[in-house]
Amino acid sequence: MRKYRVVCVDGRLFPVHVAIAPQWKVHYFSAEMADRSDHRAEEAAFLEDMPAVVGERGMRALAEICATLGLDYAGVDFGLSGEGTILVFEANATMAVYHSEAGAWGSRRRAAERVIAAVRTMLVERAKTAGYA
Repeated sequence: MRKYRVVCVDGRLFPVHVAIAPQWKVHYFSAEMADRSDHRAEEAAFLEDMPAVVGERGMRALAEICATLGLDYAGVDFGLSGEGTILVFEANATMAVYHSEAGAWGSRRRAAERVIAAVRTMLVERAKTAGYA
């Protein structure tokens, strides 16, 4: 079972992680990631090229979910069906993005840094629009 997480920041999608486990109830902290280099490699592929993993149909669906939520920041946890459709587990405004250590988790660290930079940019732009220097 794979549980993917993406966040939408100011209308843009960012991959956050993939949790891989043998059972359907999968959380990142209990997934088989730390001891499985093949799982980490699969996650790195998702983090570096989300459209290649999710596919065009999935990317459109994720963009539509984020647009429907209409939030400046939101996250979606999902799976992929065999046909490439998005199976939503959860979507809300409180999805966490954890800043991981370097090393084996370097791809997660870069993914988190991209999200953090996007949030920072969004907040600065909103502040400028509101008249703050």
